[in-house]
Amino acid sequence: MSNSDNYSDDELKRLYQQRKTQNPAPAGVKRHVLAQHQSSINHQKVWRRLTHVALAASTLLLFGLVFWHQYSWQNLEPQLAAEQYTTIELHSLAPRKQSDAISERYAKHYNNYLTQQQVLAFHHQKQAVLQQMDDGWQLQTCDQQVVKVSQELINALRNMHQIEGTFSTGDKVEMMFDKTGLILGIKPSAKLAHC
Repeated sequence: MSNSDNYSDDELKRLYQQRKTQNPAPAGVKRHVLAQHQSSINHQKVWRRLTHVALAASTLLLFGLVFWHQYSWQNLEPQLAAEQYTTIELHSLAPRKQSDAISERYAKHYNNYLTQQQVLAFHHQKQAVLQQMDDGWQLQTCDQQVVKVSQELINALRNMHQIEGTFSTGDKVEMMFDKTGLILGIKPSAKLAHC
């Protein structure tokens, strides 16, 4: 800025002040402007106070919720651990097609399992008549096959709860085998097939 600019600015200010003193503002305008200014200051104070109160209340609410949540979770945790769950639901983010594919595979495997159980029950169960011997049991099937069961095997099957009940000579029993022919269990038979 140059001196000439400063001089003209100073002279303009002096002329403005001179003009202002020659034409004073009416007293009503002055009071109105001061009242407006005072009311805006009062509104700002009220809003500032409300903001502080709201901030304090929300902080207290937040702390209350956090402590309540922590307290309730600590009290619920032993109950959750003690319960036994019997229902399993599959939740996945996989697309619907993939979820359907999983369900179809599960159904297929389950049907296969049921079929194998039926095949096992049909082909790998034999009914027999029990005879007790010194070193175990002798089981005679309808097709005149004789199966000798050692006392060690009897004890092992009893320990695995695969022999149900107590037997004596002449009892009708049902033997269950696996695919390879190993005895899986012996249980009493309600009826003996006619031989």
